[in-house]
Amino acid sequence: MFYRIAILDDDAEALRRTEEMLSAYGAAHPEHELETACFTHTEPFMESVCRTGYDGEWTFGMAVMDIYLPDGNGMECAWTLRENGYEGIIIFQSSSAEHAVEAFQVDAIQYLLKPVSQEQLFAAVGKLNRYRKTRRKMETGEQPFSSADKMTSAKRRTYRYTVEFFIDTLLAKWNSHKNG
Repeated sequence: MFYRIAILDDDAEALRRTEEMLSAYGAAHPEHELETACFTHTEPFMESVCRTGYDGEWTFGMAVMDIYLPDGNGMECAWTLRENGYEGIIIFQSSSAEHAVEAFQVDAIQYLLKPVSQEQLFAAVGKLNRYRKTRRKMETGEQPFSSADKMTSAKRRTYRYTVEFFIDTLLAKWNSHKNG
């Protein structure tokens, strides 16, 4: 499968590192062809991500965004994307947990605290494949989940993302405390 990923971060080192980790993900998963585009400002990012191709598909299926940027805010970008009908994957990576709850309100699949490890980013990108499989099943009328499940898929997704975020936050705090 082919994935186009837009990365928005004003920190050149974080941008380079994210792009390198995504390249490593592509090398480790040859069945996924990844193409990345890097942005340091919100305006060109939004112009590129909001564009659709001749087939009506969004230019990028995934957006990896920082929150705090000199010319805007990654969270505002996410809200605008969703308001315009963007159904792609959104992952936030930030130095602050301040917007984590809001991230799930814009249906982000992950909120990673910097510095982001390769393992964390690989796990987040791996969700893209699961998301696409589930979406494909829903579009074809297949049941993505067993009818015996008591939770709706939206509740399950929200619960899973919330639990994963808290686990990631606890691990980050534990590691900083242990190393600190």
